[in-house]
Amino acid sequence: MSYSVISYQWSVISGQLSVISYQLSVISYQLSVVSYQLSVISYQLSVNNIDLLSCLLTPNY
Repeated sequence: MSYSVISYQWSVISGQLSVISYQLSVISYQLSVVSYQLSVISYQLSVNNIDLLSCLLTPNY
């Protein structure tokens, strides 16, 4: 009887661990999406800075 209780507790613990690992994978995916968005934003900012510099450096005739 005690063996079935222990195996049940282990199955519950392993289920909780699998849920935790799934949540961690979702969090890491969200973080990768956020870092991708930040890299896109920084790229757009650098392009805008280059455009601004080119506008400032080109003489207006």
